[in-house]
Amino acid sequence: MTLTKFALASTVALGTLAIAAQANAADIYAPTSMKDAPIIVVPPTWTGFYFGGHLGAAWSQIDTRKNTYYDGYEYYDDDDNFLYYGASPFGGKNLNDQNAFGGGQFGYNWQTGGNFVLGIEVDVGGLGGENEKTFFGNTFDGDFIQDVFAVRVKSEGGFYGDVTGRLGYAWGNTLLYAKGGFAWIQPELKIQVAAYDNYSGESFEGSRKTYDDTLTGWTVGGGLEFMLNPNWTVKVEYLHYNFELDNNNLNWAWEKTYAPETANNWKLFKDDLTVDTVKLGVNYKLSQAPVYAPLK
Repeated sequence: MTLTKFALASTVALGTLAIAAQANAADIYAPTSMKDAPIIVVPPTWTGFYFGGHLGAAWSQIDTRKNTYYDGYEYYDDDDNFLYYGASPFGGKNLNDQNAFGGGQFGYNWQTGGNFVLGIEVDVGGLGGENEKTFFGNTFDGDFIQDVFAVRVKSEGGFYGDVTGRLGYAWGNTLLYAKGGFAWIQPELKIQVAAYDNYSGESFEGSRKTYDDTLTGWTVGGGLEFMLNPNWTVKVEYLHYNFELDNNNLNWAWEKTYAPETANNWKLFKDDLTVDTVKLGVNYKLSQAPVYAPLK
């Protein structure tokens, strides 16, 4: 075989091998049918910012203190002790109420490399409803009814909020979590006192006082959240709130009564306002949809 023929044969053989290699590579990387093509699915993640709204039911309780209404003489005894017509106890009952509430929330979740989810959440909203009680009593001068009085207390809902940390455990699209932190509420508490002097026939409307201070406290609870798709989640949640109420004294003495104000310096409510809530919520998560990639 001459050199020319050998070179020609070698060229043809190499060309044939190149064409075969290209055909084989094309077969390897050619996409298969949709029926048989395997895919890689990025698992759902809870990481990201979110915001949403909630509605639910709330059970609130605030207790009244046991107090004493005093009606005094207009003079002191020989030992300079103030004398009273009499004293009448009142109070000691609670103001329980069940109301609807609702609002919004926003927060951020971070899912670790495993199943644990850490987060922070802010809730704001409004609590509805009201409840009231009226306490009646009287004082005696001997067998004679001297004073008849009424004390009315009323509680109304208000704006609330909380800032809580969340710790959860996720499996797939489900997240079980606990949360707790700082909370505040701005309820409206009203007190009104009225009395009737049976001796003189005069009636007196005493103090009207409204407490609308912002109360601070804490909250703790937990919930279950389900991811409907990469962006939308729904949840059910329970929270217990406890707020401090330490500024509700009422110094009261009507003009015809000579009892010193310290005698009727009542603290109408006890120190705590508690609220238990159960709510349904929905959140929109600001994140991209999972990537579905064909396996080559």
